[in-house]
Amino acid sequence: MLSGYEYGVVVAVLLIYGTIRLLPRFIAGFGAYVSAPQVKHEMDQGQPMVLLDVRSPREFSAQPGHIPGAINAPLTQIEDRLADGEFLRQRRSQRVITICQTDSRAAFAVRKLRRLGFMHPRILSGGMNAWAQEGYPIVATAKSHAVGDDR
Repeated sequence: MLSGYEYGVVVAVLLIYGTIRLLPRFIAGFGAYVSAPQVKHEMDQGQPMVLLDVRSPREFSAQPGHIPGAINAPLTQIEDRLADGEFLRQRRSQRVITICQTDSRAAFAVRKLRRLGFMHPRILSGGMNAWAQEGYPIVATAKSHAVGDDR
């Protein structure tokens, strides 16, 4: 049986863990998430959308790969990559689906996209892990090659 102190510690740990797990959803908003089957269905229907993969270039090209047609704009460089006025003018009103490995970085990307004036940024719930688990098409590169990688 737990003492009052031990019970309090367990409750505090569970609350902290729950908060950490839900933090990306609070940052982006709970309505910002879209499932892999929904994105795939919309792609198959030819609905216009921008697939914005916010992982590093190495992650983008390494296994499991990336979604066909995705644009790589790492979270740490997203403002610089999207600063091109033409890109913003053409896509600010389109649906933008942000993608990372799970969905945590994508939530932060949605927040940045909203500040940049994007009207419909969304997050691929579960990220590339969910996409791959569904068995949807992936562009896989046999070997990731980053700048300065001379192997």
